[in-house]
Amino acid sequence: MQDEILGLVYAAIDDVNAQSAATLLEKAPEARLLGGERGVDSLTFVNLVVAIEEQIQNALGKSVVLVDEESMALHEHPFRTVGTLAAYVEKVLASQKPN
Repeated sequence: MQDEILGLVYAAIDDVNAQSAATLLEKAPEARLLGGERGVDSLTFVNLVVAIEEQIQNALGKSVVLVDEESMALHEHPFRTVGTLAAYVEKVLASQKPN
């Protein structure tokens, strides 16, 4: 499942990069998202989250909300890198009740 989730995240990155004149996001697990000098701006981050949620809906038929009060309060921030985001998406999907 991890490779499938990473593929969905990469597809969302492609969607976000296609909306921009320049490539903003790198498709690599260690690519920085939030925090530090190399993180993305807030609008790019929001667009990425929406694109991932859409990819999950289209590919898996599941509706998820990735950013909420609980996710922002986690001790280990899930939005540091592409890899931590993919791991968080997998956790969110695993915690959902079957349809």
